[in-house]
Amino acid sequence: MAKVLERLAAGLDLPAEVLAGTPRVTLTGAEQVLIENHRGILSYTGTEVEVGGGSLRIRVRGDGLLLRAMNGEMLLVAGHIFGVDVE
Repeated sequence: MAKVLERLAAGLDLPAEVLAGTPRVTLTGAEQVLIENHRGILSYTGTEVEVGGGSLRIRVRGDGLLLRAMNGEMLLVAGHIFGVDVE
């Protein structure tokens, strides 16, 4: 099934994770994390943001974390990032 999604994504010129429903996490230095294709915020404090990603959970750990932007497709967390965990 994964190969079919990869070929379909390539044919439509889309990233494979978009069709598979998998989140894409982009870390920019130690200052911001962009999470695309998310399923919503599960918890949010100044030191930890937990985001749903279908069968995955993404945890951003840091200090002074702020939710800079969010819509149905992406969210941007900024602050001093210590780490990103995917479970």
